[in-house]
Amino acid sequence: MQGPDDEAQGGRRPGPDDAPYTVYGGRSGRKPRPPRPQDARREPPAPDPEDDRGPSREDRDGLIPDPSGPGYTVYDARRGPRRGGPAGPADPDAPEPGRRRFRRRRTGRPRSMPRRILKWVSTAVAVWILLSVVLFLVSATVHQQSGDVDQLLGGGGAPFSPTNVLVLGTDARPPGSKEPGAEGTDGATRTDTLLLMRTGGFKNAKLSVPRDTAVDIPGHGRQKINAAYAFGKERGSVAAVENLTDIKVNHVATIDFQNFPGLIDAMGGVRYTAKTCLTADVSGGAKRPRSGVTIGYDKFLGGTSFRLKKGQTYTLKGSAALALARVRKNRCDAAQDDVNRAGRQQEIVGAMKRRILSPAGFMRLPFIAWKAPQAVKTDMGGFSLLGVAIAQLLPGGGSSSVLKPTGSEVIPGGGQALTVSQDAVNRARKRFDK
Repeated sequence: MQGPDDEAQGGRRPGPDDAPYTVYGGRSGRKPRPPRPQDARREPPAPDPEDDRGPSREDRDGLIPDPSGPGYTVYDARRGPRRGGPAGPADPDAPEPGRRRFRRRRTGRPRSMPRRILKWVSTAVAVWILLSVVLFLVSATVHQQSGDVDQLLGGGGAPFSPTNVLVLGTDARPPGSKEPGAEGTDGATRTDTLLLMRTGGFKNAKLSVPRDTAVDIPGHGRQKINAAYAFGKERGSVAAVENLTDIKVNHVATIDFQNFPGLIDAMGGVRYTAKTCLTADVSGGAKRPRSGVTIGYDKFLGGTSFRLKKGQTYTLKGSAALALARVRKNRCDAAQDDVNRAGRQQEIVGAMKRRILSPAGFMRLPFIAWKAPQAVKTDMGGFSLLGVAIAQLLPGGGSSSVLKPTGSEVIPGGGQALTVSQDAVNRARKRFDK
């Protein structure tokens, strides 16, 4: 009987002179060709001792077969030494024993799902912000109201360098409002709010000037600083603030109280935490005031009542935020004055900033961007106003303070005005400029 080895050798057992491998033909059933005399290669010539060219390629590669062997050359396609056989020529590209070979990642390999999601989210955020910027600039161009300060002011360069902006809020009231206003002679409008803001260059400082502070107004003598607007509009208020504080004003922005509630509503309201108890009625108050904030029927003309408890947080809509900024007399604490009112106005500005930087505010960013330029009358163009808005949202150091009075005096025509010492002014200016 023939075993498997006999069949592999064509029905005979291998002899001692046979090669330790079997050669198969390329076509089925064809027997291997026996070696021919012309297949034998010549012996390599003896090396010449005077030849310094080194070994030939055949000598290097070890390809010169044994003349007694078959008339062909067998190559091993595997790299490195063969298993169970004699070691072949060393492969310079073969990894060292024990070291793992790393393949280079293909450039066309698809990205992982988390990276794709991150890319999509980043693109969506960038598009959302770009849309908000475009809407802000368009709204500023369409609804810009410059007042009477064109080419009067300048300087600064927010958000890259510090810029001083004077924010004004007047006591003008629309027809039909139950809230008293326009306290000046012949119904002249005065300012309820005088707020200096230093922004840009990572600066965010605020300094409020009480409306009853006594100042010298050229041509009108000693007056309350809120009367400067009645005599000279924005120009008069800027001159009075600069003379009092010795702070250069770069730009001015007057709050448009008819559009200001719309800006707060575009934010979805703001969160306000009462530092003290507050009981007050604005523009006649609501018919049936309840605990917290009660808004009357006409949200733009007032009719708001406050019954706030110390330490509690309330959500203020646009009309309620505007009414809170106007509260002067607090029946819960009769000792409060105009300084406390200025402090509440700064708290509302801070609440607006926190709302914009919140996730809910970011989702409403295009609506806020469209409403923001409509809420102020300013000498700034669209890009300057955008720079100030961006600077307000950036982190930055600075103080928030009120120019506290140190005494009082009687002004011409009767009436009490607050006085501020020069030392108090200097300290406030240093904190503001720091």
